[in-house]
Amino acid sequence: MSYLVIPRIRVQNANAQPAWWMIGPPPMTAYAGFSHALALALGWSKCAGFGVVHHDIQFLGEFEGEKGLFLPHQFRAASFIDKGDYSSKNQYALSTQPTARCHLCVSLIIKRDEDDDVDFESALPRFMRGARLAGGAIVDHGKSSLLDSTEDVIKFLKSGYAIHERQDLMVMQEGERDMLDVVLRLTDPQLRFDAANKDKSASRKKSDDAEDDSYSWLMPTTLGYLAMTEFQNRKNVRGGLPHAFAEPLVGMVQYQTLRCSGIPIWKTSNPDAQTFIVTTSN
Repeated sequence: MSYLVIPRIRVQNANAQPAWWMIGPPPMTAYAGFSHALALALGWSKCAGFGVVHHDIQFLGEFEGEKGLFLPHQFRAASFIDKGDYSSKNQYALSTQPTARCHLCVSLIIKRDEDDDVDFESALPRFMRGARLAGGAIVDHGKSSLLDSTEDVIKFLKSGYAIHERQDLMVMQEGERDMLDVVLRLTDPQLRFDAANKDKSASRKKSDDAEDDSYSWLMPTTLGYLAMTEFQNRKNVRGGLPHAFAEPLVGMVQYQTLRCSGIPIWKTSNPDAQTFIVTTSN
């Protein structure tokens, strides 16, 4: 095995809405799709796995109020041909769909099977010129390299935050009604502190010891999709492929310092005909 490393890919105007009800960095499913398309463009039989190292992100929006409420920038375009996207209350107000965008810088590691061609010098730049990552335009990237191990990758990149799967934390505690309660507890320092100190004074406030390094840079994101309808042929589907309506499967990931945690390799999986996931688990 070897690893193709594309360092410091700079992306502009990428999707920052990994599921319709949350704002955050691009989901792991976006990196999975990009890695798969890249492997095919290089003439490889498949993408044997991928890793992501985060360097920087800038959310496009404004912060308002004492609590720092984030208001994502919204985009408007020309009206549809029948003007059906105008507000029903104001004929001059063009309706919008809630969106969130970001600029980011990441390094991508693609795992290569031994049987696949190692020559990528000509195909890779051609692919990167027209590729998009999470809907964002790739404006720059460093010189790629083929390395023998993830240890060599760490030495090559030197810094950054590797994205780790944290499904081990998705465990319900007493009083929680569903997995959404688990997500809210894991991502809210006060809720974590309250859950850990139920037997103590209810009047005790959040303190410095409420935070733990094991919960830093912990966030939910989309790790797959579940088909909600049967696959069938529908009009206007890209490529004429069978289509099904699906909902995102949300799980927890954590951004951990590269030198301390290593680089986990993610893979795609189909546990059944209705489910698609990306995971670091076997």
